[in-house]
Amino acid sequence: MDELPLSIPNTPAPPPAPIATLPPDPDLKRRVALAAGLAIVWGALTLLAQFTGALDTFEEPLLDWRQSLATCPTPPSDQLALVAIDSIPADRPWPWSRLDYSLVLRSLIDYLPQSVVFEMNLNDRDTEHESYDDTFSHVIQRGPRVVFAATLLTRKESASPPAKLDLLTWTGSTEHVPRYGSAIWPLQTFAGSSPVGVNNLESESGQRLRRLPLVFLLDHKMIPSLVLQAAAQLLGADLTTSEVQLGRAIFLKRTDGRLLRTIPIDNEGRLRIRYHPGPTASWQASFDNIMVYDDQLQHCLKPERDLHALARRQVWIGRTDSNERINFNTAIGPLSRTEVQLQAERTILDQDYVRPLPPMILALLYLLIAIGGATAVVRLGRVPAVALLIILGSFWFESAILAFRLYNVILPLPSFGLLLFGTYIVGLLAFYWDLAPEEDPRQLPLGL
Repeated sequence: MDELPLSIPNTPAPPPAPIATLPPDPDLKRRVALAAGLAIVWGALTLLAQFTGALDTFEEPLLDWRQSLATCPTPPSDQLALVAIDSIPADRPWPWSRLDYSLVLRSLIDYLPQSVVFEMNLNDRDTEHESYDDTFSHVIQRGPRVVFAATLLTRKESASPPAKLDLLTWTGSTEHVPRYGSAIWPLQTFAGSSPVGVNNLESESGQRLRRLPLVFLLDHKMIPSLVLQAAAQLLGADLTTSEVQLGRAIFLKRTDGRLLRTIPIDNEGRLRIRYHPGPTASWQASFDNIMVYDDQLQHCLKPERDLHALARRQVWIGRTDSNERINFNTAIGPLSRTEVQLQAERTILDQDYVRPLPPMILALLYLLIAIGGATAVVRLGRVPAVALLIILGSFWFESAILAFRLYNVILPLPSFGLLLFGTYIVGLLAFYWDLAPEEDPRQLPLGL
């Protein structure tokens, strides 16, 4: 007790030492302005690469991947039907006799299809008997409207076009439109009064087929593809009154001028096909079974595929055997020529077009993101800015998938990744840029 102090000291304890903090950057506003300026330049360069197609090599496979997603399946078209030649037996080599087509077409007549499209080019005389061509012609005259295919050649040859060849009127430059010197036409014996379309297809690199030409130039005249001709027949359009604006769209119109479809095309006259996994047409059957189904219905038996469902449909007849599937790779796997053209016509009928984001909207978004990202590096620091850009990139990636599934709108991915990377780099440049004015060694202090 004697050792206790007589009074309690009231001297306050010394305050803790302040934590060392970085002084505020006196050049912050200048750095932000520099970051914004560099970001605008980088955003403009990225947009230039996007709009000129410099990044298409990276964008196209990603778009194929988005089309291959089957999370939102689309039901097959109820306007189209396919009679598939899915097998070529060794004892029945190609091409087949016209009698086969006559019998199948005769079996289809009673079930009132809207039109019939022959995808193969029937340009040679009958492989067995020329009289079958006359039989085929009589069946065509009794049945629905039949659309025949022609094949264009680059070399010039003298061949008379069919009487029913629709010529298109166009505006714009034809510099990039495919040009041909001659054509292999279907025989006049049976196709003289029937509409004709061109069935030429050209794959891209890697045998990829993403776009299908809808128009061709033959001897300075613009003629329709088989897909465009078939779609016009099904919709009731008149190709002679329709209009082609190259680089923009094809306007399908009726005879009275009523607009039926606006089909977007590029400067080569091509339509980007919107591929969907699964069958294109809701009614499909093998070529060899058509007459069997017809005979069963005539005897009041229930066939595997009811031909009555063909009423008011357009029926395509073409090869789908394995030998036809090795030439074209698509976003949903190898397809035959007939199946590719069916997918293209379905794109037109359903107006299921693949569209890029409007250029002005994309440019505004890219510039705003570039400016915001670069200034975030200066204001927030390197690590927080990286986290922000990663979150933004993930959001854009998910939005690109969702926008394509719901609206067929293309949000570019490679150019956006390039934009984010460059935005971070220009932000770092502005962050570390030495903005202190340099002293002029020629200026000496006063008094010396």
